[in-house]
Amino acid sequence: MRINFDLGELAAFVAVAERMNFRAASEALFISPSALSRRIDRIEAALGVRLLDRTTRRVSLTEDGEQFLVHASEALSALSHAISDVGDRAVRRSGLVTIACIPSVANHLLPTVLAQFAQTHPDVRIKLLDQSAPAVLKSVVERQADFGVNFLGAQEPSIDFTAIVKERYVLAVPPLHRLADQRSVGWDELVDDRFISLAADSGNRMLLDNAVAQAKARPATHLEVNHVEGAMALVRAGLGVSAIPRLALAGSSTAELIGIPLVRPSVSRTLGLISRKGHQLPPHAAALSRLLVQRLRQL
Repeated sequence: MRINFDLGELAAFVAVAERMNFRAASEALFISPSALSRRIDRIEAALGVRLLDRTTRRVSLTEDGEQFLVHASEALSALSHAISDVGDRAVRRSGLVTIACIPSVANHLLPTVLAQFAQTHPDVRIKLLDQSAPAVLKSVVERQADFGVNFLGAQEPSIDFTAIVKERYVLAVPPLHRLADQRSVGWDELVDDRFISLAADSGNRMLLDNAVAQAKARPATHLEVNHVEGAMALVRAGLGVSAIPRLALAGSSTAELIGIPLVRPSVSRTLGLISRKGHQLPPHAAALSRLLVQRLRQL
């Protein structure tokens, strides 16, 4: 039998049958009682039977109406579940990937990687937590991020740390600085320079302090900032020099800043992919992590 009515008319019948009141059903459907009555007339005409007995005082189901209500309710319920299932599948396909990473990676690496990822996964949403190294580790441990890129985490028992690349620290100086043409520079050569340090609770600062603790001499801090980007801005302004990870100079012109490898001792950090121990990344997160690893190794 060909179906000669639409979902609106089917929903109208079920709304009346459940409430046994045209006014209440019309209010639930946000249509006028007269429009509701026309929908009932059309579905009865399409079926060729009377579904409702209507008087000025009451509404009741006919025998055919009672039988049809069972199937109509089941059909609407099944359709609702189908729509919900399709919506859920669409959400799963689009998905959300949350990445926690240190600012040097977020600023100088992720834009290129995310642009490449968007070409093959245009519907996937990205949430980026660009944070200090301790905060990145905390975000992954506490399940706020799917994975992270960090130089902390190798000693954390709840974290899987996959080393990607070893990155040296360099001395950032303005182009006209007295050391700008040096191939390397020792910490003891900086005692007379205005040194710009990162904050004491910074992961970079902790790593640097531990590494140069045995140096013959080291510069005193004249300026202190929270982030590497802030240190670089102060160096550009000629306010001093700073030790920064080499990746932070990516994209910077030598007309603004020059990075000189630090020695005696040389200092480096190992960037790695961090995730919760034993946790398998969802497909979209795994695909993005592979792109990040590939790009880091190229650098």
